[in-house]
Amino acid sequence: MNTTNLTAFVLLTAILITAAITDGLRGKIYNWLTLPAVLIGLIFWTIAGLFGADRGITASLVGLAAGIIPFGFLALRGWLGGGDAKLMAAVGAISASWQCVLSTAFYAMIVAMAMAIVIMVHHGIIKQTLQRILAAILSTAARVKPDLENEKHTVPFGAAVAVGGLIAGAEQLLGLITPWASLSP
Repeated sequence: MNTTNLTAFVLLTAILITAAITDGLRGKIYNWLTLPAVLIGLIFWTIAGLFGADRGITASLVGLAAGIIPFGFLALRGWLGGGDAKLMAAVGAISASWQCVLSTAFYAMIVAMAMAIVIMVHHGIIKQTLQRILAAILSTAARVKPDLENEKHTVPFGAAVAVGGLIAGAEQLLGLITPWASLSP
């Protein structure tokens, strides 16, 4: 582990923890957090690249694109919040790694599913939720927009991204070897 990667991980950790807190308390990930985070990531890796780091501005821009393009599309479709998409862009810019963005998304989905199950159990709405999922699938198959307007319980996806980003960041930036790492080719 080198100092540059450790510094990037500390920056990433601070951004992710702040995003998880604001998303958990207020249901929002603010621009005052994500936009400066992207800029800090780009500046950091530009300077690091000038001083011989193994990554530089190009890797940071690729990471930024890996975060904002797919998640921006999801946000534009209304399937994800704009703050969540910008947080993924920040993950890419700060980690300077498209692999970190991909791993963050994977881990975030697992964490979000676990959070959703806990919320469903806590509110006693498992049967209702499964019925709504089935109705949404059938509506989609019939090419009719499903009625999901009356959602009362939501998963703070920013918190899931934070957990996923911490795991992915530790893998990509710190070289943490997770137990499931041996499963990849």
